[in-house]
Amino acid sequence: MARFHWRSADDIRRIMENSAAIGCNTVYFQVRGEGTVGYPSRIEPWWRESGFRDPGFDPLALAVGEAHRRGLRLEAWVNVMPGWKGPKPPPATDPPQLYAAHPAWFLHDEQGRRQPLGDFYVILNPAYAEVRRHIVSVVEEICSRYDVDGIHLDYVRFAWDGVPNAKQRFPRDPTTLDLYRRETGRYPDDDVAAWNHWRANQITRLVGEIRTAVNRTRPRASLTAAVWRNPQLGYNDFLQNSVAWLRAGWVDAVMPMAYTDKLAQFESDIGMYRRMAPDRRVVPGVGLYTHKSTDATRGQMERTLGWGGDYALYSYESLFATSAAPARTAAAQREERLRAQRRELIRGMIGAAR
Repeated sequence: MARFHWRSADDIRRIMENSAAIGCNTVYFQVRGEGTVGYPSRIEPWWRESGFRDPGFDPLALAVGEAHRRGLRLEAWVNVMPGWKGPKPPPATDPPQLYAAHPAWFLHDEQGRRQPLGDFYVILNPAYAEVRRHIVSVVEEICSRYDVDGIHLDYVRFAWDGVPNAKQRFPRDPTTLDLYRRETGRYPDDDVAAWNHWRANQITRLVGEIRTAVNRTRPRASLTAAVWRNPQLGYNDFLQNSVAWLRAGWVDAVMPMAYTDKLAQFESDIGMYRRMAPDRRVVPGVGLYTHKSTDATRGQMERTLGWGGDYALYSYESLFATSAAPARTAAAQREERLRAQRRELIRGMIGAAR
């Protein structure tokens, strides 16, 4: 459940009621967005969706309670690497937002320029131990204070989408380059493959540190991760080595974002993970929002039955109207009819599988 799709305590109650009614067993409830959070934190400020202030209740505590009351698991969904988003810096907050409080923690190029603000996320530099400690502390805060059933990682990659030549440009600040030289004796341009591997390992190191923190603070909680649709593309484009996390046992499952209405593409993407980590749990991500009819949904869900029956539906808004849903235009009415068809299909398929 994304942070954009609810506004009130009643919205959260309705989300849990609806999720249970169609037969879901787990809700992924977003709690960290862009160096901002959706619960009262001592570490990061409230997110912009609540106006950077306390909404008058604890959304995560309410969500956990409402989920468990209905027999649902709840995993706290954490956007890992994003530090801010938007064309302007954040306003003054308490505690201070990372973009203002720790400018050095963000990606910088060789000329000392920070990743530019824009319509997408600006991200933290995982090579910095203090960045990793900060993210781990957020996870520890959640696990120690809330009865969550798991932590779900998202954007656990170099999320530099839309930034020209980002892979070549970032991070090349003096501290990162010094760390690389001390660990490898090289410069980035000496061996580009080695530089890519080292940068990917900084993300992998962070995942391992999060695993350790979860085991320490909430031993029975699971750790899962939303990952790029195809492991090779994830590594080549975003230095995300998710198969290594699976093989090492640092995550209990990956959820490839195989968001397409093409069954062949869906099978190809998920199949690659299954071949590369055959004895590990791969939960196919079904991108309902890309499906213009229930035929695509049915085909993909039926295919998952042959893989063990696991799947994750994205997203709630493709099944139920939310507070962010558009006005009652003709297009909105068509979408609402499609939502009803999806709900009927999914309720029936879940019921038949039990």
